[in-house]
Amino acid sequence: MKTNYLKSVILALAMVAMMLPAVAKATEPSKNKKSEAKSPATKIDLRSVKIKNVQFGFDRSAISAETYARLDKVVKLMADNNAAVKLSGHADNKGGYVYNWKLSQARANTVKEYMVSKGADSSRIASTEFGDTKPIASNKTKLGRQQNRRVEIEFVQ
Repeated sequence: MKTNYLKSVILALAMVAMMLPAVAKATEPSKNKKSEAKSPATKIDLRSVKIKNVQFGFDRSAISAETYARLDKVVKLMADNNAAVKLSGHADNKGGYVYNWKLSQARANTVKEYMVSKGADSSRIASTEFGDTKPIASNKTKLGRQQNRRVEIEFVQ
């Protein structure tokens, strides 16, 4: 009886010993983390991505045709990375304070509406208007005023 028991214990120990290398290999962490991090399914942090401002004509809130492709890329990045954006509408200093505030709001809304029409989730797009309160260039020149008529796009997550 003792010999049968000993044979069973030795056989069980031998089986465990043969399985140990396979178990150890299956549970060891991957040494190839660099290739895993670059897989296409990996999400990237877009907060440091700079996007060229959407520019507008004087007293206009319509998006120019050359801007569509850039906005399409933003929509794709949002979808691929489950990201959100913040739109900031701006105006130059021509016109009254309230008018410029509403114009900058209309510009931000136009960009948002276009992005939503291309499949962006509207709940992931925040917009704010600033009127003429945050110029990035001098309002004393035509070129400066043109640069101030804009919507800035910033990834927030």
